[in-house]
Amino acid sequence: MPKAIRIAAILLLVLAVVLAILAVGIGRKTTSAPELTVKAEPAPSVPKRVVVVATRALPAGQQITAADLSTTELQVAAHEGFPAITEVVGRVPNSDIAAGAMVAPGQLLQGIAAGIKPGERAVAIPVDELAGVSNRITPGDYVDVFMSLQAPSEAGAQRDNPQARLLLSRLRVLGYGAEDVGTQQAAAQAEDASASGQPEPGSRAETIASRGNSSGSGKNDGNTAPARSAILAVPVQDAGRLLLAAHSGKLFLALRNPGDTALADASIFATPASVLPLRRDLDAMDAEAAERPENQAYAGISLAALVGDATARKPAAAAPIAAAPSRPRATRPATRQGIEIIRGTTPSNRQSSP
Repeated sequence: MPKAIRIAAILLLVLAVVLAILAVGIGRKTTSAPELTVKAEPAPSVPKRVVVVATRALPAGQQITAADLSTTELQVAAHEGFPAITEVVGRVPNSDIAAGAMVAPGQLLQGIAAGIKPGERAVAIPVDELAGVSNRITPGDYVDVFMSLQAPSEAGAQRDNPQARLLLSRLRVLGYGAEDVGTQQAAAQAEDASASGQPEPGSRAETIASRGNSSGSGKNDGNTAPARSAILAVPVQDAGRLLLAAHSGKLFLALRNPGDTALADASIFATPASVLPLRRDLDAMDAEAAERPENQAYAGISLAALVGDATARKPAAAAPIAAAPSRPRATRPATRQGIEIIRGTTPSNRQSSP
C-alpha cells in the first residue's frame, strides 16, 4: 500500500473516532438536562368592592341627586368608581350614564365646570395686586365687584364725570391666577392620599402632590407669577355689564365674608334701557319670556345705560291713576219748604208760607 494512502486512512480513522466521541458527549448532555417548563403566573384576582351605580339613566349636564344612585359590589380596581353616594351627589355628568352602570370619575365634570351653577357663566376679568386685594383672593371666595370709570360728560362741559359704584354683589371666585377650584379639590385629594398612602399614578392628585413636594411653597413665593386674571361665576343676565365695565373702566374686587348674604336691591332704582328694544306687538307670554335671564343678556346694555344716563333709562310703565279721595261733605240742616217771591230783578227777602 502506498504511503500516501496509508496516511489518509489514518487521518480518516482519527476523524471518525473524534466524531464518535463528540456524538456520545452530546447524547449524554441531552439525556441529563432537566426539562424546562414555563408555568404562567396566575393573574391577580381583583376583589369585589362597593361602588356607586346609577339607578336610572343620567343625562349629561343635569345635576345628580341621591335618588339617582345606589351601591353594589363589583370587581373593580381601587381607583375606579366611588365608594359612597355622598361623593357623587351634586356632581354633573359630562356624558350620558346608562341605568345600572357604575359612575366613574372620568364621567363627571372636573375643575371650573363643576363649580358653575345653572344660570351662571364663568367670566374672566383682568386683575392686579390692587384690584385683587393684594392677591389675597383664593378660589372659592365670595367677592363684590366695584367699577370705576369716566362717564360721558355733558354737552359743552370741559370736565370729565368720573364715577365709582358697586356693580355686582357676592360673586363666587372660580379661579384666580394659576389656581382654580379644580386644583384645590385635587390638592385636597392629594393630602388625603398622602395621609393614607400614595395617590393614583397619573392622576391630577399625584401631579399636585409632586408639585407641592418639589416646590414646598405656596402661591405667594417669589417664583410664582402674579395673578393677571380672575374667573368669576356670574349670572348670565349680568355678564354683559361686567364685560362692558371691564372694557370701559377699571374693576376692583372686594373680598367679603361667605356668611354675609346681603345684596343690593336693584328694584328700587331705575332700570337701564337695553340695546335691543322689545317689539311692540308682544303678547303676555312673550312679555314674560322677555324677562328671562338669557333674553335680558341677549338684549344687552350700553355704556350710557351702565353709567346711569337719564336718557338711557327704560321708560316706566304707566301706573293707573288713582281716583282722588272725595271730600266729606258737611250735612246741611233740612230747610222748610216755602215760596220765594222775587220782585223785579232783585230777589226780596224770602218769605215762606206755612
